[in-house]
Amino acid sequence: MKTRYAVLRLCVRSHVLAARRRAGLLTHVLRGWVALAVALGGCTARGPIVPRDLNPVPIPTAAAPDYADLVRAYNANASAVDRVYVKTDVALRWREDDGRERRESGDGRLIFRRPLDTALTVEVLGDVKIWAGSDDRAFWMFDLFDTETAYHGDYGQPIRRRLPLPIQPEVMPYLLGLMPLDPDRRPAAPEVELINGYAVIEPPGLNLRMQMHPETGRLTRVELTDFAGASVLSAVLTGELTVPASTPSGPTATLPGTIELYPQGDGSRMTVVLKSPQKPERIRGTWFRFEDLRKKLRPAKVESLNEPE
Repeated sequence: MKTRYAVLRLCVRSHVLAARRRAGLLTHVLRGWVALAVALGGCTARGPIVPRDLNPVPIPTAAAPDYADLVRAYNANASAVDRVYVKTDVALRWREDDGRERRESGDGRLIFRRPLDTALTVEVLGDVKIWAGSDDRAFWMFDLFDTETAYHGDYGQPIRRRLPLPIQPEVMPYLLGLMPLDPDRRPAAPEVELINGYAVIEPPGLNLRMQMHPETGRLTRVELTDFAGASVLSAVLTGELTVPASTPSGPTATLPGTIELYPQGDGSRMTVVLKSPQKPERIRGTWFRFEDLRKKLRPAKVESLNEPE
């Protein structure tokens, strides 16, 4: 790609294609979770898996802010740090074929380094079971449950298959509010809409509908959309977590404390709780290199997502 922005746009669009998977979206990953029930303690969940209303509590707002002003407020936090390392709790809820609701949970890590290095893990008793990640050239996922398979997709070639996750790893920085937007690239009118007092924008070319606090620009909800503008996945963002500065004298950044992912029409939920910020200097470059991860995690086979199934 000729520009970083074009690379970012391609990354989000590749996720949009992946998010179109409906029934059985999480089945592949959940097989391993169920097999490890003695360690994880699966149980029947209370309450609806997908709430009827995913919006935050309404707030009073007199008038919609200017698009450029809103984006600048958002960017002040989005560009504050260039490295993030947070330990997480990860939980999945879904409905079995017989109608029973199930829940499984584990630990994990969420790691980001500009421009598009990401890592999202699920771990059980210290053992890595899922490692999904990306750089600015490719994305991947190591499934170390029962299949021992690594999946790899090259952005420079057509993506013909999808990761068995509700979200591709390179989209996480957008949901965390870590990807600055160009305030001069303005969408078609109306540039900013007010919904329940929150500002809603659709930055050009990203297939994202972003709901923000009208004053701070903090994200409260993000919709990943298809090319017709229909939502394919909802991310609800609540709480706050302050992460350390990337440099000793640099600013800190505020991330959402919880990210809840709801694939449209799937009746499932993936919740990532950001709980423990780590020092950014602990981040290792090998965590964002597929071949290094392949040697460390040693999957039984590697499948290319650029080739048909």
